[in-house]
Amino acid sequence: MAVTVSRISGAATRSAAREMRGSVGSAPLNYASISGLRVAYYDSNSGKRNEQSVHNGQVPVMLIHGFCSMGATWHETFDQLAVRRRTIAIDLKGFGASDKPADGDYLIDTHARIIVQLMDALNIERAVLVGNSLGAGVALRVAQCWPERVAKLVLANPLVYHFDKLPLPARLVLAAYRAMSENLATKVVCRLARVPGLIESRLRHAHHLSATVTPERIAAYSAMLNDPPCQRAVAATLRTLDLRVLERHLALVNQHTLIIEGQYDRVIPPQCNAQLVNTLPCAERKIMPCGHAPQEEMPEQFVRLVNEFLETVSDEKSFHPTSLAR
Repeated sequence: MAVTVSRISGAATRSAAREMRGSVGSAPLNYASISGLRVAYYDSNSGKRNEQSVHNGQVPVMLIHGFCSMGATWHETFDQLAVRRRTIAIDLKGFGASDKPADGDYLIDTHARIIVQLMDALNIERAVLVGNSLGAGVALRVAQCWPERVAKLVLANPLVYHFDKLPLPARLVLAAYRAMSENLATKVVCRLARVPGLIESRLRHAHHLSATVTPERIAAYSAMLNDPPCQRAVAATLRTLDLRVLERHLALVNQHTLIIEGQYDRVIPPQCNAQLVNTLPCAERKIMPCGHAPQEEMPEQFVRLVNEFLETVSDEKSFHPTSLAR
């Protein structure tokens, strides 16, 4: 596995400039080259000396965004979390400023493996994984396959169960994409992204607090989702989304886990969170009066819940071995 880390120069590519703001919080855009894939990330320790002493040896936090999102989703929470712990936000393969290859491999296991490889590149032995939606599913998959690398989990409106448990419209959409060829699925995504107002409409569907759907946020998501390589990644994800491997092994995850549920989330049914908290051996559930992206809608309250959880639950290693293939 070839891994190198570099910091973006002033001559950033046009693609990265279109897709992403230059920083998340106050952390600049960095790249790690992982087996030939350029992975974008934002690290609160970038450019700092005595990195270990800054946070008194606290286990770092890694932030993992959801489907059709990017590291910028953590912009309002990043610096607040970084006060207490080294904080890293990643752009998953296919999104944000990360590479979007035409290999069709956007499976949850691939995303989980990249998270671990980025941890290796940054010399992070263990981390608290904080994920939203599909990013929460990725975090759980890391905990299943590499339990020794995960200290705790924070799962915000997690997409964990196979799509047969999602609302009927979502099930129909996913079934339609699974029946399409790769080329047709990509064309459909491209045409939908060009429909006036559709991206804003989907953001408002995901957000309960409409004031958070700002022109800046709409522009950032529109720029990313109108990029043809990203559209190809979206289509590949929709065609191959299969969380049954994750669902089958949930009981193996015994890290202390905080599930944050948006009371008005229209994406993940509340019964999924109720089932998850009863399935995971060491889980608790908190409810916030927001929609699908609490880190965007109520950032201060989100950070408060995360910090309270991290402070009251020990970082001690509490996992059992797993024999899951990886």
